[in-house]
Amino acid sequence: MTNHKTGSNIEVDKKELLATLMQMRDLDELRLIRSAISDRIKEVANAIKYDLRIGDPVLIKSPRKELKETGTIVKVNRTRAVVNISGKEWNVPFSLLAKQ
Repeated sequence: MTNHKTGSNIEVDKKELLATLMQMRDLDELRLIRSAISDRIKEVANAIKYDLRIGDPVLIKSPRKELKETGTIVKVNRTRAVVNISGKEWNVPFSLLAKQ
């Protein structure tokens, strides 16, 4: 993972992080973490949004499946991009897109 402000790499032990989260019992702390994660997802999605242009090739990453699709940006909307995938147009959230 790269810190975009400093350009340095941040190593995170994901298994340890998930184990710690699973042990937490305080609902207020869990809600705070959920809020922080949601805010970070929005920040990353906005950064992706301003980097996309019509005609850019993109990779669409499904969060629930190991499926990855490729497509081309047709239009950039406020919260989603219209992506042409195999001749069909789909509205895709920025958080699922990665520029190729």
